[in-house]
Order: sequence, then C-alpha cells, then structure tokens
Amino acid sequence: MPSGFRLDRGESGVRTNAAEAKNDPRLPTLFRRWERLTGYEVEYDRGKAMIQSRADLFRSSAGGRQLFDWYDREVKKAGLKLRRAAAPIGAQGWIYRAEFPTAATIVVWRYGRVFAGVVGEGITAERTLVLAHAQQRRIVAALR
Repeated sequence: MPSGFRLDRGESGVRTNAAEAKNDPRLPTLFRRWERLTGYEVEYDRGKAMIQSRADLFRSSAGGRQLFDWYDREVKKAGLKLRRAAAPIGAQGWIYRAEFPTAATIVVWRYGRVFAGVVGEGITAERTLVLAHAQQRRIVAALR
C-alpha cells in the first residue's frame, strides 16, 4: 500500500451474497445463476485519496467471466465518461479511467473462478495497475 493510506474498517470485510444483494435487486438472481460463493472488499484512505480492492469467488470460471462481462455492460449503460482499454492482467482485464470530477482508475479482471478489481482515486493509473498486479499474484497463490 502506498505510504500514508489507512485501512477503513467500516468499508472493509467479507461481502456475502445477502449483503451485496441489498445494493441491487437484480443481484440475488444473478448470483444464483453465476454461482457466486462469496467476496471480500477492502478500502484504504489518505485524505481525499482512496484505494479499494475487491475479489469475488465463484464455483466455476464461468461465473467470474459472467460478472466480468456484466460489469462492463453496466459501466457502458451508466453513461460514465470513462475511457476503457485492455489491461494486461489475469485471463482478461479492463482499465477504465476518469478525469472528471476526480481522477480515478478502475482495473477489473477475471482469473479462474475469481472476478477482481482495484479502484484508485487520487493516485496514478500506473500505481493502480501495480496494486492490481499485486492482488493478482495473491489470487494466483490462493487458488493453487
């Protein structure tokens, strides 16, 4: 973690299917179809800067792929002014960049049974991608 960032315990922890479903009424049905098992999210803050890291685990790689595709469609539908490019991470990845109202980078990818992402606000896109690669190394080790 970059210097000065502190764990936000209130925004970090296990993300069960039931808890995540409170954010979107479509999710219970989608989670059952995708066979999502569980997830985890952690957030670190430093002033106005923020780093969020997330991983969702599925019964099979099909679930991770389906969430990856769904996420991309949702970003497009939201009409956000994000520039998207392929990210060299996992089996397939995207990097989304926003300049306004705040500089933000979102890296999402899939690898095996996992969908993962890192969001960086107030840090460079390059730093966000470095953090995503660090998370990917942990995912690879955990799935062995």
